[in-house]
Amino acid sequence: MALNSRLSTMVIDMRLAAILVVVGATGAFIGARLTSRFVSGPRLKQVFAVLIVVVTAYKLATLVQ
Repeated sequence: MALNSRLSTMVIDMRLAAILVVVGATGAFIGARLTSRFVSGPRLKQVFAVLIVVVTAYKLATLVQ
């Protein structure tokens, strides 16, 4: 709902948006190629699981303080 009210006044820098899209797509492509060559599927799942636990623990720690 908040986004709808701002859409009419929003200004998007199309040059910056294009750069972000190109860099993001390039990074995703390179990352997928490197990961498929050097990291097995089960290991990648383990890494993501650990990452989720670490981020969740950090968020909980900052929420409690």
